Amino acid sequence: MKRIAEYFAAFCIAAALMLALLVGAACIPRGAIEGNMRESARFLAAGETYPLAVPGVDASRIDRYADAILLNIAWHYDAAKPLRSVMLSAYRHAPNQNVLDSLLDAVTNDQPANQQYLRYWHGSIAVVRPLLAVLSLRQIYVFNGVLLAALAALLTALLLRRRAWFPAAGMLAGMIAAAFWFVPLSLEYTWTCLLALIWSLFVLRLADRGKWERAGVVFLISGMVTSFLDFLTTETLSLLVPLLLLIWLRRRADAAASPVRTAWTAAVPWCCGYVGMWLLKWLLAGAVLGENVLPYVTEHIDERLSGEVAGIGPIRLVSGAIWRNVFCLFPLGWGVVGALTGLALLVGAAYVGFVYLQKGCDKRLILTYALLGLVPYARYLTLRNHSFLHFFFTYRAQMASVLAAALILDELTKRRRGNVAKRRKHA
Repeated sequence: MKRIAEYFAAFCIAAALMLALLVGAACIPRGAIEGNMRESARFLAAGETYPLAVPGVDASRIDRYADAILLNIAWHYDAAKPLRSVMLSAYRHAPNQNVLDSLLDAVTNDQPANQQYLRYWHGSIAVVRPLLAVLSLRQIYVFNGVLLAALAALLTALLLRRRAWFPAAGMLAGMIAAAFWFVPLSLEYTWTCLLALIWSLFVLRLADRGKWERAGVVFLISGMVTSFLDFLTTETLSLLVPLLLLIWLRRRADAAASPVRTAWTAAVPWCCGYVGMWLLKWLLAGAVLGENVLPYVTEHIDERLSGEVAGIGPIRLVSGAIWRNVFCLFPLGWGVVGALTGLALLVGAAYVGFVYLQKGCDKRLILTYALLGLVPYARYLTLRNHSFLHFFFTYRAQMASVLAAALILDELTKRRRGNVAKRRKHA
């Protein structure tokens, strides 16, 4: 009961803080962001809705649609009614316009909102709206890129400092496979990638202090923040990447520690935080707006779980939800040379595992890594409609799968590598 009370208190405090930040952002006068919003709207309207950063490479497709919607909602926040505007998340979209032109029209011609997007928190506006007071959208992209690179470099350096060679290699390989260099080019792509790195740093801190019992609260808040910020992109990253590192670090500190228990005590709070924040948004929206929002919410949930894609049969939809994501991984989706290079890398990893394989590896640990690495694919199948249509960004969830594969390789070969190192030392 004490632990449950602790989780409940953490949930309430974190939720209140996030709501306060979002309402506070809504209180920023429109005039404070007008200049940068106009420049940002012109920039978006001058380009394509889904441009390719690299011609012919689906993995490089940038989502300007989601960014335009986000800025549109941020623009229509009402400082006079901040809580209501946060709950409603209203924006302008004329039937005869694309979302990029609708944003420009709303900003330059002071067009009122005519639609709502209340099923999400859109919590990233708590970050973006204050930034718009001093930066344009393109400058925010640069800022996010620098921040992402700094966090990735810091995490890698800290792992190497702790002689966590395979986790560091797995992190780098995962970021490369997920083409992280494109992530800062869209706000939508950025948040879960940042959270995966930030919460991994929290995990390192837990390991340094030996505060393993605090992992539940840390992951509870991670799930909450993910639900608050994310636009249903690669939400599992903020769970799986820190969790895989947590299991590896926990086992190094205590060889008798159960990987299943470690995974369970972190994953369950994360899921509770993630789902709890969604439910809280819908309950608050209904209370503040004075209407039943559940029919609208359940309609969209049903669309993502069982919705069809025009002209696509059920078998093709299911298979496409997997393979369209897999073949976006770098270098598989970069032409024939890329596909052959990716195949060579897979064969090389399998060869290393075979050559250095030795009896005595922990099968339960390997199974835990494998199951966690398969979570993104379970997500693709569950939300097959969404994963089929938005494969050009949902594929990045496989960063966790690449990390899991590296940790499995570590466990398969570490005894043999240790014996080889001993022989060399005594030679």
